Amino acid sequence: MKRLLTLALLLALAACQSTSARLKILYGDSLRDRLGDGPFESLDEDYLERQEERREEVRKLVKAEQLVTAEDFLYAGVILTTSSHPDDLTAAWASGLKAAELGEDLGFRVAAEAIDRVQMVSGAPQRYGTQYYYVDVLQKWRLYPVDEKTSDEERAAMGVEPLAELLARVDALNEEVR
Repeated sequence: MKRLLTLALLLALAACQSTSARLKILYGDSLRDRLGDGPFESLDEDYLERQEERREEVRKLVKAEQLVTAEDFLYAGVILTTSSHPDDLTAAWASGLKAAELGEDLGFRVAAEAIDRVQMVSGAPQRYGTQYYYVDVLQKWRLYPVDEKTSDEERAAMGVEPLAELLARVDALNEEVR
């Protein structure tokens, strides 16, 4: 009986490691893909298809309750925040908070991005200021409207820069466009 428990524990650890390794690969691929050839890479149809495939794999891992480590939850949350589907964004928010609970402070930032994305998708001002969009006619990036009631202290608690820095990021993005 003791040998069976030991074997079961070893198999569980191996499964955990393979899930973690797979999530790390998905995250790395997503990051490289998104940063590819500059600020427009995430608007490319091929990127969007590849990202949806990654999100589908993450959905399966979440549904199967395969996420264990803070890093697992962080990587899953980051990938799911690229979605526009409310269920994905809810899962991203929960994953970010779980990552933070397990000691990964970047999880707060992931949760903030998920909240902002929900707001943006629903047409409401974002809370923290993590979402940008491109205006093709103007050929300029813009910060999606931000709820003025959110303070820089609240942003800092969620790992988000002060509003002034977020606005400066718009200028940096537009410099890359030129």
